[in-house]
Amino acid sequence: MTLLFFIFGLIGLIVGADFFLKAVDRFGLKWGISPMVMGLTVVAFATGAPELAISLKAAMNDSADLVLGNIIGSNIANILLILGITGFITPLKIKLRIVRIDVPIVITMSIVLYSLALDGVLSLTDGIVLLLGLLAYSVFTFLQIRKNKVDISQLYEHKERVELATDTWFYLKNFGLLLTGLALIALGANWMVSSAVTIAQLLGMSELVVGLTIVSIGTSLPEVATSITAARKGNADIAVANVLGSNIYNVMLTLGLTIVVTPGVLEVSRNALMLDMPFMIAVAVGCIPIFLTGFDLDRKDASLFLFYYAAYLIYLVLEATGSEYLGWTEKGFYFVVLPFTIYYIFSRFIREGLTGLYSEGRS
Repeated sequence: MTLLFFIFGLIGLIVGADFFLKAVDRFGLKWGISPMVMGLTVVAFATGAPELAISLKAAMNDSADLVLGNIIGSNIANILLILGITGFITPLKIKLRIVRIDVPIVITMSIVLYSLALDGVLSLTDGIVLLLGLLAYSVFTFLQIRKNKVDISQLYEHKERVELATDTWFYLKNFGLLLTGLALIALGANWMVSSAVTIAQLLGMSELVVGLTIVSIGTSLPEVATSITAARKGNADIAVANVLGSNIYNVMLTLGLTIVVTPGVLEVSRNALMLDMPFMIAVAVGCIPIFLTGFDLDRKDASLFLFYYAAYLIYLVLEATGSEYLGWTEKGFYFVVLPFTIYYIFSRFIREGLTGLYSEGRS
């Protein structure tokens, strides 16, 4: 029965997020927001709604580890799993703005979160700091929207333009879709959190590990669907911006709001400080050299992302079960995976540099 409630809760989250995404996506397009900015804001906020619902419910149930596991796990999955899957299906072009602005913002807010959590708790003051960061980011994004506002006719097919022209019906229908989506998300979050806690107890795993794995993957499914769909339609901007924007909202909005609206402080476990938060930062930092070499994410890069994510999940399971192979896994990371990563990034820099010189020589 617990597993059924978890599955039904997950279905509710996915369907609700889909309704919510469709509504806010139409609002964003109707108001003439460019695909890049829309991916960083409207789409990212919509696909991040499950994480917000899960975190608020978990905090109210005094499940601090589940809150942090959900947010940290989602941020890791967004980059390694979602960009990995999307890039493997269709190579993604990376715009200069992503490397110059968006990735550094993700890295900065990850480091800020880690700094705030070093004392072992996230307090009301910490939550306010995160929300102020969200306010600053929102102002910056608003200025970008005004600067990059585009003609609606560039974003719609004829049928969509006709539909959006009828304002009264448009707002009635999409507000209804928005509210229905929110209701399903709230219901799904309630079932999923209750079930996740029970599953953790039955398996003898911590709520942090369950949040980092099962829950975070489940709540990231809307981002998976959105990014793959966008990439297949040739909208790589939305695919990449959706992931980065979702990571920003997860920390500054979801975690910030969760800390502020729930009583007391949010305790941060030692495992989160020693492994999961540093890994989240490392994943974000690792995007810069990979994105810079050729300004794309090809199938080799995507395969590397997926390998890292699989290795991370395996490590979490081995650690949670106290496996005798944990030590070998750690040695494999330090003496095999890390050196190979450095070699891969360095060789790609060399390859791209030689390609550029060859192209200049022929021109």
